[in-house]
Amino acid sequence: MNTQTVESPTVLPDEVRGYANELAAAQKRLQAPAADLSILLNLILKKSITRDQICDLLEKSWTHLQNLRAVLDSLCQIHTEATAFAKVLTEASNAAQSGELFSLPKVRGFLEEADSLFSETSGDTTPRATLAEAHALLSHLEREYESAAEHYQTAATVSTGDDQLQWRYQSQGAGALCDHGRESLDDDVLLAAIDLYETIATELTDEVNDPKRWARTQAGLGNALGILGQRQQGTHQLEQSITSYRRALKAQSPEHSPAEWATTQNGLGNALGILAHRQKDAEMLEQSLKAFEKALEVRTQEHHAWEWATTQNNLGSILQAIGQQKKDPQLLKRAVDAYKQVLLVWTRDQAPLHWATTFNNLGTALRLLGEKRKGPRTLEQSVAAYRNALAERTRDRVPQQWAMTQNNLGTALQKLGERSESVQPFQDAISAYQSALKEWTQERSPMTWAMTAANLAFAQKSLAERLGDAGTAGLALSQLEAVAKVFREASHAQYYEHATEQIAKTRELLQALEAN
Repeated sequence: MNTQTVESPTVLPDEVRGYANELAAAQKRLQAPAADLSILLNLILKKSITRDQICDLLEKSWTHLQNLRAVLDSLCQIHTEATAFAKVLTEASNAAQSGELFSLPKVRGFLEEADSLFSETSGDTTPRATLAEAHALLSHLEREYESAAEHYQTAATVSTGDDQLQWRYQSQGAGALCDHGRESLDDDVLLAAIDLYETIATELTDEVNDPKRWARTQAGLGNALGILGQRQQGTHQLEQSITSYRRALKAQSPEHSPAEWATTQNGLGNALGILAHRQKDAEMLEQSLKAFEKALEVRTQEHHAWEWATTQNNLGSILQAIGQQKKDPQLLKRAVDAYKQVLLVWTRDQAPLHWATTFNNLGTALRLLGEKRKGPRTLEQSVAAYRNALAERTRDRVPQQWAMTQNNLGTALQKLGERSESVQPFQDAISAYQSALKEWTQERSPMTWAMTAANLAFAQKSLAERLGDAGTAGLALSQLEAVAKVFREASHAQYYEHATEQIAKTRELLQALEAN
């Protein structure tokens, strides 16, 4: 990690001024200059993203910038008698360095000039592949991933005769396509990445003679298949992803390739977990859990903090799923502990939205655990966790996540109200559900609205019973009638039947309260 002194920016460019929180967090996490990160963030924002992607995208961009600087420096070290060519390479390297002269457009211009001067070098073809790699890294920074893949292909083409270089550049190209497919939700690009990985596996790797290269390719293929499989219906891509990860693990070990082995185990755990949920397969959930536990044998907080937190978060999710399925409070307690571990690394000052997501997950695990325990204490902790999440999950920054956490908070408060003599939890639950419905409107998302409106009606019914208030019971009845109409029109027979049952019970309550 870069350890240079980091100074907070005094004035941010207009394009990124609304993201000061994310920039400050990235500065602290990456120990990177504010001016550099501001330029990188501006490039990120030029393409469609969600706010919670910024943390990971800035980290990737910072890595690509560091790599670009290293590649440009290596170009400057190449001995050539073409002085004009050498001069423009030096200018490109200087323009990429931190400071007042840092300008990626200037780097682009100098690289294009270097391309045109390349023929003047004395027959030396050595810089061609490295120049193409520099172009690819610059395209990465601009999030022009298909352009990056083309440049990597150029680098591979001019590296004929060197299988190792060809494999490296082709793999980087496949990775660029994978990034593009993941971020743009473009399945066709993901299919192109999968095809390229399969070509690399067939033509440039050998399980027997070069198992390390072969395993890396299989892991990359597993990753691309997993992303596509998560999006598409069915199980085929996820099954293929699992097969690819397991092939990679035949040639990887915690002794000889610990970081790669742990990354593959983490990927395998994710693919198994997604497929297990889709197939409702309890045994596969256990396999997912074991994969994450294996990854954590290498991914320690001391040596791989961010990766450790990522896998701890995945572990918490699987423990929660198994605990809920088995109705096992011990597993739910382990899920709670895993999420608490994540918060040691995904701190509010370094990754605010990751921190908020973890508190949201922690709140759900605590709610499920609290339902298994007597007394209100664990449910009170669940409510506190959701409220922590809302400190960063604000409506103006991440409206959908804000609404989700408001709905979750309402559920926890409603459960707490059932354990409390006070009516306040029910009143707070009603407020939380009403907040969620400001974003989840009936016009924009009718089914989500209906589910949340039903929760609101149940909280209103509980409050009416507790207070003996016919007016609140009437509000609950009206709400349930509107919900039932949505379920009926959407042909959700099971939900409609449940809603009509609740309507009957709420009408009985209302009649009883009006009679008193």
